[in-house]
Amino acid sequence: MAKARRKAPVGAKKKAESSRWYSAFLWGLIAISVAAIALLVAVAGAFGGSGTAKTSGTVRETASPGASVTATAPPATPATKPSGGSTTPTASPAGTALSADNTPLVRCGDILAPVDKEHRLGEDCAPPDLVTLPGSISAEGAQSLRSETASAIQELFAEARKDGYQLLANSTYRSYATQVQTYNYWVQTSGKEYADRTSARAGHSEHQLGTTADVGTDGHFLESFTGTAAAKWLADNSWKYGFIVSYPEGKEGVTGYAAEPWHIRYVGKDVAARVHASGLTLHEFLLH
Repeated sequence: MAKARRKAPVGAKKKAESSRWYSAFLWGLIAISVAAIALLVAVAGAFGGSGTAKTSGTVRETASPGASVTATAPPATPATKPSGGSTTPTASPAGTALSADNTPLVRCGDILAPVDKEHRLGEDCAPPDLVTLPGSISAEGAQSLRSETASAIQELFAEARKDGYQLLANSTYRSYATQVQTYNYWVQTSGKEYADRTSARAGHSEHQLGTTADVGTDGHFLESFTGTAAAKWLADNSWKYGFIVSYPEGKEGVTGYAAEPWHIRYVGKDVAARVHASGLTLHEFLLH
């Protein structure tokens, strides 16, 4: 006869059930902890790193706090070719950044580049072939122009002497830095409004081309040159030698500058003849 099974005490049974519940709770807690750690690792992998983020498959450097970020400006729009001209005034290559005053660069070295209040030369633009003019035709200090322009202005001055006018170059090539000083001088002495009518901001001066000169005669320079017989001769004849008076009388609304009968710019004899025949200002002709 089999032995009858002994019935376990009630307290022991409850203790066993409590032990099983505790084990299940402990393993569940471990599983939740592992899942949480895995989630944290995934999040760190997505947003961590050494300062780079992916955008459409391309790695892009992210700027650090306080860093300066330069945006790429839209392409500059090329100026159109003068009617019948052989040289095109050309704006800078696509992607060139605009200046602080939001004007596009023009090509350094192009003698037909439109350099005005809406177009500028780069700060590092300097003519490659500057030569010093003879002292006999320089009003003060050393005066420099590009080689072809220097030859042309000596021819112009020689012709003027035949007609009794001793023309002298008062101001020729100016670097970007020199033009900064020149503009600031007129602001300080005569005010900003006057400076903006009579002096170009740095980068916007035709003098930086190395093909421009301010001329005078017999002690008459700048405003005192206005109205002289020499000024009339220059306006009537300079185009024959490749020069144009950039800022003629009555055209301030077009050029943006007060009249300067002493300011001539070399564009070559062929182009100068066409500008003269057109009746346009040089500013209008180069952008025509």
